[in-house]
Amino acid sequence: MTDSKTTIKVALDWTPTTVHSGLFVAQAQNIYSNAGLDVQLLPPDAAYSTTPAKRLEHGEVDLAICPSESIIAYTESDKANFHPQAIYAILQQDASALVTKNDGIHKIRDLEDGVYGSHNARYEDAIVRSMISHGGGDGMKLRIESNKGKFSLFDEVKRGTIDATWVFLPWEGIEAQLEALALNVFRMEDTNIPYGYTPVIARNAASGKIADDVLKRFVHATRKGYEMAIADPVIVAQVMRKQCPEKSAEFLSMSQSDINWFYGEDEDSFELGKMRPERWQAWVDWLKDMEIIEKEDLCVEELFTNEFFCQ
Repeated sequence: MTDSKTTIKVALDWTPTTVHSGLFVAQAQNIYSNAGLDVQLLPPDAAYSTTPAKRLEHGEVDLAICPSESIIAYTESDKANFHPQAIYAILQQDASALVTKNDGIHKIRDLEDGVYGSHNARYEDAIVRSMISHGGGDGMKLRIESNKGKFSLFDEVKRGTIDATWVFLPWEGIEAQLEALALNVFRMEDTNIPYGYTPVIARNAASGKIADDVLKRFVHATRKGYEMAIADPVIVAQVMRKQCPEKSAEFLSMSQSDINWFYGEDEDSFELGKMRPERWQAWVDWLKDMEIIEKEDLCVEELFTNEFFCQ
């Protein structure tokens, strides 16, 4: 008799990094396999020609790792057969930031006359302009460079061809640290922007393609993978070296140790993977206040669910 496993294809939001470490650990340590799952982790192509959310919409994958903005944007567009819904928050705290190495930029408002390298993500440019304006500058003066490759934007900052871009601090931040490169770091919370959960793992709730019991097994196994990654950065380094051999074990261990802080909200409420409605509501309300989204009847309860966590 064959040992049949349910295949789940997951679109990654980037080339493998430590934000995905729990997934790769769960795969390498047979946590998924023991749960009866064959989980395939699929990075974007070299040109990043299709976003994870778009791959989910097209049915190429079963789940997608994406920012909360993707969930909100597609819900706002109200497509009949596509309802992306977050089922797992990889991080509880925002581990991303706008960075620059330009010595003339000391405050976020100083970037008003600079050049920002955009990932061309939904709402991204509007958020960056808002950050500058919240900091006392004129965000509309910022020049947006949108024609450079997503994977090379941090290198462009280091070369000085652009002034700033958005990065993942436990990855590019560690890279800069090991290169003794000083960065100016500006986080959304510095300008009182209540960012949502990012990244999240999302399903298409309109398709019914994956049975609830399968999603429960996936979420449980994924959580176990991240628990193992948190507990042992050395295991993470061993697993992730196979996914990104260009990075040293030292880099990967440092990256995992750095990201560990972002998994929990605080010491008393360590809810790995779960989401709170008030966090989503604050983010949606801010986007509405800034007139970045216009759908007034956007239902926050439809954007996410915790129903697949085992009781």
